Amino acid sequence: MLSKAHRVYHWIRPGRSISSDRLDGASLPHLARAIGVYRRAIGWPRGRVRDAARTALAGLRPDRVEAVVELLDGVSTYEWPRGGRAGERRVAIFETAGREHPVLEADHAAMLLRRHLGAPAAQVIDTRDAVPLLYADYPEYHRLMAFPAHYDPPALRDDYDLAQAQALLYDAVRVTVEATGDLKHIVQYARLSRLLHRIERRRAGGYRLRFDGPNTVLRRTRAYGVDFAKFLAALVQARTWRMEADILLRRGWRAVSFTLSEAEGLRSRVPVPALFDSKLEETFARKFGPSRGGWRLEREAAILQAGEALLVPDFVFKHEDGTEVALEIVGYWTPEYLHEKLAKLAQVRGMHLIVAVRKAMALRAGQVPAELLPFTTGILLKDLVPRLEAFRPATA
Repeated sequence: MLSKAHRVYHWIRPGRSISSDRLDGASLPHLARAIGVYRRAIGWPRGRVRDAARTALAGLRPDRVEAVVELLDGVSTYEWPRGGRAGERRVAIFETAGREHPVLEADHAAMLLRRHLGAPAAQVIDTRDAVPLLYADYPEYHRLMAFPAHYDPPALRDDYDLAQAQALLYDAVRVTVEATGDLKHIVQYARLSRLLHRIERRRAGGYRLRFDGPNTVLRRTRAYGVDFAKFLAALVQARTWRMEADILLRRGWRAVSFTLSEAEGLRSRVPVPALFDSKLEETFARKFGPSRGGWRLEREAAILQAGEALLVPDFVFKHEDGTEVALEIVGYWTPEYLHEKLAKLAQVRGMHLIVAVRKAMALRAGQVPAELLPFTTGILLKDLVPRLEAFRPATA
């Protein structure tokens, strides 16, 4: 990710809202030249690589150059002395050279470098490389060892666009996300990103997740803003979402609004969430189809409260008359897991729930406030549909 020093943003309505910087198609030739520098620069010290990349990016808008170089560095592999001994070796070389002062002969200087750097006696050391050798642990002198073969200008542009949006979230006071799809993915990464959040159901459909930033619940700290940025990298992989953040760019300023949605087309290298967690779920969804008998099937489209825990059921069935039923499939699990899972499901309130359990385990299920649907190798529609219909209100 980029630092605050690298971020570029634009005012939409001065003092009220901003947008993160994006690269257009005209930037691709410049990015290609910079990538070409990194491909050719294997073995070069970092400082030289970066300077060459800056030259290659001379046609790019100046405020974007350092951010692009930083991203190229981020995907590169550098090598440097490990073990924390480099500083000790420098001191030893300086002490020896001080005792033998003045060291005027190039061969004498090379001998001192070989002795303390552990180089073979036959190795030729050019004393013009003395500084990179002595300070090889400094980032400027780290050696470029590899650059990803398939990294291309469109990928670099995607990384830039996402990183600029992430950099704005470092100063987020509050973040609100509205979503109707991939809810399990969104909630999972909100937890992995250690974000404090509240979830509420929207009358218009879907859910609203409210995140409080460090300015409201903690002392202001960049660490929490970085957690927002990590979460965004996962959020952009979801479907049908919209995010609005209040950004406090500077102390004493009024917070400004920053909005994003899936329509922005941001891309991330966080793995795209799988549509189905198992072959069992995929087969069932294909058999049921998008709709059947007035019921519409949606994947991971609800968040249920189960005591103090949250549950995103595998499927939600929505009938034309407004009836909603959740389906949670319990597959191959240990008896202990099954007991814990069903205990959690027993606390679900606010939505009808069907729990599909393999017949071998159904006998151990106990009492749950839901329809239990035993199955053998797959969920049969002739067993499921009557259970769905039983939840519909009686008609006169």
